[in-house]
Amino acid sequence: MTGANSSDVDAAQALRLSVTAHALATARAFEALSTGFTLTAAAALAVAAVVGVASVVAVVAFALCLVVGLAAKWTALRACFDARLLAMLATDAGSGTPSTGVFDSVMLELQLLPPAKAGRDWLLRCRRALRLPLWLGALVTLQALLIAAAGCSVLLD
Repeated sequence: MTGANSSDVDAAQALRLSVTAHALATARAFEALSTGFTLTAAAALAVAAVVGVASVVAVVAFALCLVVGLAAKWTALRACFDARLLAMLATDAGSGTPSTGVFDSVMLELQLLPPAKAGRDWLLRCRRALRLPLWLGALVTLQALLIAAAGCSVLLD
């Protein structure tokens, strides 16, 4: 920020971190949808196994939906974790006590940050974190399409 004093930079940093944390919190809605789709696919596979009447296409689509559901769960957990970290860091930045070096050091010790990513700018970190809800939305959309495909294949049999 050109011509900004230190308190303006700290306030902007705190706001950027806070906005990113709130945006990541929207992943909870996608996670709920994904959980519903995953449970639907699991129930459909269980019914197909017990009754024994299901097309191969439906079984494959439901199985893929389960796999995509696991990927969605991982992405949602990551988004939730990042949201909490960024909210904590926003509070620290607002009080003027953020330390990227200390944060990176702790994350490296806990093996939660690859060494190549240490020392990155916070704007870049926030932009990368904002990709998580987008990926999660894509995974949930794929789950919906797989369930629709399975349903269509059952109806057409």
